[in-house]
Amino acid sequence: MLNEDFFGRIAIIFVVTVLATSSAIPLFLYFRQDTSAISLAVVTQLASTVFLLLQLVMTITRLPPKGTAQGIEPRVTAVAGTFIVLLTLTLTPALQNEAAQVTALCLVFIGTASSIFCLYWLGRSFSLMATARRLVTTGPYSIVRHPLYICEAVFVLGMILSHFSMLMVALGALQFILQYRRARNEEAILKQTFPDYDDYARRVPMLLPRFLGGAIPNSGGQ
Repeated sequence: MLNEDFFGRIAIIFVVTVLATSSAIPLFLYFRQDTSAISLAVVTQLASTVFLLLQLVMTITRLPPKGTAQGIEPRVTAVAGTFIVLLTLTLTPALQNEAAQVTALCLVFIGTASSIFCLYWLGRSFSLMATARRLVTTGPYSIVRHPLYICEAVFVLGMILSHFSMLMVALGALQFILQYRRARNEEAILKQTFPDYDDYARRVPMLLPRFLGGAIPNSGGQ
C-alpha cells in the first residue's frame, strides 16, 4: 500500500504540476502587460490555478493511508472521472456565443472557488484514489458527504456549456456516472476503515443537502 501510495503521489504531483504551470503561464503573461482591467475570464483562470496549486500542496503533505480500495476498477474510475472532461476540451471547439460563454465562465468560477474551499477543508485527507486517511465530518462535509464532487460537477457543467456539443454532453454524463461510482468506492473503504462512518452516513446525505433532496443515505470522501 505504501509503495502504491508513494508512486501514486509522484504521478499526481507530476500531472498537477504540469496543469498548474499551463494555467499559470497565461496569467503571468497577462499581468506582465500591467493591465488594470480584470475580466471574469482572468479571475476564473486565477481560481483554477489556485485550485491546482492547492491540490499539489495537499498531495505532497497528505496523511499516510489507513486503507485503500482494492482492484483495478476503483483506480480506473478515479483517473477517468478526474480527467475525461478535461481531455474532451482538447477535442471540441469553444461555442461562439458570448452569452453562453459568460454563463459558462460563471459556472466554472463558482465550481472552482467552492472546490478550493472544500479541498482546503478536506486538507491532508485528499486523495485521487479511493483511500481512507482521515474521516472529515465538519464544515461542508457536515452538509453532504461529497461536497467536492458537487462543486466539481458545477465546474463540469460550465465546461459542457462552453464547448457545447453532443460529444461534450455524452462525456459529461459519463463523467457524472464515474464520479458517482468513485464516491461509492470511497464510501466502501471509509466504512471498512472507520467504525463511526455508518453513523456519519446516517446523519449526512451523500450528494444532495436535505433541504434540496430530502434524506439520501450516504463519506468523508471528496
